Amino acid sequence: MKKLILLLLTLTVITACDVEPLDPAYTQGSGSNGGGGNNGSESGDLTLSLYELDTELSFDFFGTPVQTNTKSDFSISNNKIASAINQVSLSGSPFVTENQQITRNGSGQIISDISVNSAGVTTNEYIITYTNGVVSNITYDYYEDDFDDYNYNFTYDGNTITRTKVGSTISTVFTVDSSDRVIKKESFDGDVSIQTETISYNTAGNITSSTTTGETQSNTTYQFDNNINPLKVVYEDNYLLSFLRDEYSDEIGPQIAQFLSTNNWNAATFNGESATFDLEYNSAGRITKRDMDFNSSPELSATINERFTYVN
Repeated sequence: MKKLILLLLTLTVITACDVEPLDPAYTQGSGSNGGGGNNGSESGDLTLSLYELDTELSFDFFGTPVQTNTKSDFSISNNKIASAINQVSLSGSPFVTENQQITRNGSGQIISDISVNSAGVTTNEYIITYTNGVVSNITYDYYEDDFDDYNYNFTYDGNTITRTKVGSTISTVFTVDSSDRVIKKESFDGDVSIQTETISYNTAGNITSSTTTGETQSNTTYQFDNNINPLKVVYEDNYLLSFLRDEYSDEIGPQIAQFLSTNNWNAATFNGESATFDLEYNSAGRITKRDMDFNSSPELSATINERFTYVN
């Protein structure tokens, strides 16, 4: 259970700060963090207008209790994110707010993602370069500390995408199926395979399992309800960008389950340990809330709350 908590919290932090800005059209704006879940009417033709993702993680760091809170509001228009606010607080400190500013090229592809804090100071940026319509380079610059900077180059061969990190011996190969879904992620140090994640899907388009071997060894299975996942249409616009800029050690299965599966993720089993989530729906069968509570030990616990608001 401890590993599952860490997977999910890593996922939500990545999603709040990095992943969403790389998918749909994204402009600076304000969110509500007001609890959400306003269902609009109960008709079946509603579209998602606001997605709220709040997390709380408590853990022990060498004897010191630490708590992190994130609040992310994503305003959605025409199944695209139109504006957002991400807020982070550490151990009760005031929330730090950042907005992303996105620039697209004439083909609608994102070429830059710049994060600006509430003082108007740019804190980090991604620059994405395309060659013949596909990503050929992603450069990340964290202004306060060069340690987190990276420069990724990409090459393509059939159904594989190879990512190499400038100045590093680490490379990662993504294998995709005919629907551009990632079915395998394998990382190498030189010629030596150091971690592999294999993804399986069912005919409905839901991830059924992710198995990781190498540095990390895990076997996770995923369960879903029978209702449409409203997040899928929002994030599938630039599906591969969700993964091309991650760390080689990141497991991508939970991200696929939460954001890119056809139906709503409602349970998981990690190496035999099960977790079930609390979902609520409106009368049209649309998800309005999902709560995930995990208590691995007195030293590690997590809460993830999602709220979904719709309009006609």
